[in-house]
Amino acid sequence: MYTGRRSQWMDKGTSKDRGDEERTSYFKIATVVLTYWTISITMVFANKYLVGSPQSKDDISLFVAWFQCVVCVIFISVFTRVGQKCTDMTPPTFTIAIATNRQMLTLSCLFVGMLTFNNLCLKYVGVAFFQVARSMTLIFTVILSAIILKKYASLQSVLCCFLVIAGFFLGIDQENVAGTLSVQGVGYGIVTSAFVSLTGIFTKRALELVEKDSVKLTFYNNLNAAILFIPLVIVSRQTSVIFDPVRLWDSYFWFAMGLSGMFSFLIAWASARQIHYTSPVTHHVSNNVKSVLQTILAVLYFQETKPLLWWFSNVLIITGAFLYAVVKIKEEKQAQLLQEESKTKNGSVAP
Repeated sequence: MYTGRRSQWMDKGTSKDRGDEERTSYFKIATVVLTYWTISITMVFANKYLVGSPQSKDDISLFVAWFQCVVCVIFISVFTRVGQKCTDMTPPTFTIAIATNRQMLTLSCLFVGMLTFNNLCLKYVGVAFFQVARSMTLIFTVILSAIILKKYASLQSVLCCFLVIAGFFLGIDQENVAGTLSVQGVGYGIVTSAFVSLTGIFTKRALELVEKDSVKLTFYNNLNAAILFIPLVIVSRQTSVIFDPVRLWDSYFWFAMGLSGMFSFLIAWASARQIHYTSPVTHHVSNNVKSVLQTILAVLYFQETKPLLWWFSNVLIITGAFLYAVVKIKEEKQAQLLQEESKTKNGSVAP
């Protein structure tokens, strides 16, 4: 009788511990997701404030990108050294062979192009339309993966891409109806999408150089980019704009600059943490939800009025991107099952 009661108490204690663990797990996931949303959305709004609008007489988009790379390198150096005392985090050490490797330099050049056209796109389009302007990233990923990696998309994946394309063109049409369409901004958005896709493809190759350490890759990539941006900033004469007395002593401007540079590292860190605590699919869903939230906040903050079809274009893009991720995950699972079945058959046939 005593043993029975003790068993019941142990069962109650075990179930309570499991409940506490689940609540802690949900809390961690919620914290990581909210952190990712906050960093990502704040960075977009900060960049919009920094690069200005088409009406701004001064263009500092290149200087902003260069400054962000410099701050990112400094922040990684400091962050990893502080983290080394608390965790097993190792500060990145500079090796000239890695920095000048052809694959790393290729990635850094693509990264420079991505940041440059991303800031130019954000300068000419509103934050609310920013995601639509850059939505061709998925399409370029499918096309370039077939050309460069010889990885061809399935029919289901292609159908998902058509949803994104339909949303893209509908969004452009509705932006034109609203009288806020910037053809130049859309052009920059398309070029940005191409650079984002190429950067993603070459990132996978460059990761092998740094033992798949994403922090170390971010360090080398931003360090190279900071150097590559110097001649571009000088030729564009954007340094003279920065040293204008009005902007030079604008504390709010420099605070936003520093914040955006710090966030350029934190966004990569937050993405990695979100994938770690959830999954790649959940990360993709979270990113889509973040895009919706970002669009709504932008419309409210800038007091914009958008027609119903404009919102529907966003729904098409987000739905297409989400379904594409689901299809890719299913295809990966099927490929893994086939590999396991093949190994099992080979194992049974082997003497």
